[in-house]
Amino acid sequence: MINKANFVYSKAAAARILEVKPHVIIRFEIWAYICFVQVKGQRPTFISKKVFRQHFVDVRIERSRFLCTAQVNQEHFRVVNPKKNTAYSVYLFEDGLDCECEDYKNQVLIFNGRACCKHNYAVLTWLGYNRLKDYITA
Repeated sequence: MINKANFVYSKAAAARILEVKPHVIIRFEIWAYICFVQVKGQRPTFISKKVFRQHFVDVRIERSRFLCTAQVNQEHFRVVNPKKNTAYSVYLFEDGLDCECEDYKNQVLIFNGRACCKHNYAVLTWLGYNRLKDYITA
């Protein structure tokens, strides 16, 4: 089951942060404010949970760059992933955006209603915003 611990703080995310293959991480533990990571053949390292949270956002922003966005009407957008041949609807609201993808739904459950998936970031970029916070405050 997906929860905050394995959704944001994961071995796969640690591997991306450390720029190593996931299989070389031989020990991964989530502690109070940091994650303990042991890479095969290296000394253990600690990664701040803040780094993981920023990485979580950065990955979605990066993945949004390859998506195609089309405005259907004033509050409805269609975001297409040409590599996967998938499309999702994104809707604008004053306090955020809504998407029908699984990542967005998981974020809503895990983060108490707050969410921003790669499709939302594609729409935000199309609208000229860098972050969800910028859209909400505008």
